[in-house]
Amino acid sequence: MMEISQSRSFMDMRGKLFYCFLISGSVWTSQTFACDWQTGEREQKVFLSWDGQRLDHWTVEPGEIKAVELPNGFQLGLKLENPEPEKIIDYREKIPHPPEMVSISLYDLAGDAPVFLTRTYGGTNSIQGYGARGGADRVDVLGDPGISLTLFKPVCLPPDSAE
Repeated sequence: MMEISQSRSFMDMRGKLFYCFLISGSVWTSQTFACDWQTGEREQKVFLSWDGQRLDHWTVEPGEIKAVELPNGFQLGLKLENPEPEKIIDYREKIPHPPEMVSISLYDLAGDAPVFLTRTYGGTNSIQGYGARGGADRVDVLGDPGISLTLFKPVCLPPDSAE
């Protein structure tokens, strides 16, 4: 029995790695770069997937809730913003050089007002999962397989970087 679960775990990992490379390739080949080539201004991009299929992608407007209808009919709201200063201080006490972080809040948008589901923190360049099985956090109402967020925020080189 242990051998079967280890094999499934390995297959799940292979699938996730393939998915990561697939998304990375589509990000670089599309015209959705996350920094302005003229000004160097950085932008947070989000690619939302369900069961391996990309449903939506957008440039984050800090503090705004992005609405997405999932294939199971669930009305999801996502809000990404800078983490609280206390959270950054907390990470710096544990890790000398923490990655650049973003606060990720999920909401149920089915009613008149958004209903808060969860808040997690992740790297600005990371993959975060949410669903009935867990991931960054377990959110049963998202169902199975749930969602995957690919976060992308590159750094543009300054004009004088080659000197």
